[in-house]
Amino acid sequence: MKRYLYSLLLICVCVVVLGCQSKAFQMLIEPQEWENLAVAEGVTCTSPEMIDGNLQTVGYAKGRWIHLTLPTRKAIHRIVIRGTNITDAILYKQLEGDGRWQALLEVHNNRGNAIEMRRSIIAQSLRIYIGGTSDDKRIASQYSPLYGRIMPRKALGKPFAQEIEVYGLISKDKK
Repeated sequence: MKRYLYSLLLICVCVVVLGCQSKAFQMLIEPQEWENLAVAEGVTCTSPEMIDGNLQTVGYAKGRWIHLTLPTRKAIHRIVIRGTNITDAILYKQLEGDGRWQALLEVHNNRGNAIEMRRSIIAQSLRIYIGGTSDDKRIASQYSPLYGRIMPRKALGKPFAQEIEVYGLISKDKK
């Protein structure tokens, strides 16, 4: 019985060692490289300065929205907004076909000058709703007949970002 177990153990070790040397296994553990999809040709954004690859330029949002559209659907794993005054935001992706949008992530109370959002999605169009900026100012509260009470108000600051980076893995045909 012991000899049978030792033989089985030896076979398992051989299979594992040979499997680790196979090309398929090596492809799984191969280091992966990221590319910034936002600076590729054909990408559009609400403010082109946000995707020009230059941290010295500043782009301003049109109202409370930033729209970013890639030329084709891509796998996206990380989005970084650098040099920004945005404190609260919601990331949306456009659903294929019917023009509806799906909320993916929310950011609240960001105190830094960068926002990093990690989520694996496949999308062509993204939009970010800006709920608040560090430049927002509180103003006098006012009675709201809709809610039947006094509501706090704020004067919205102008949202900006120096750069928006959208990261996906480099496809094997580009290597």
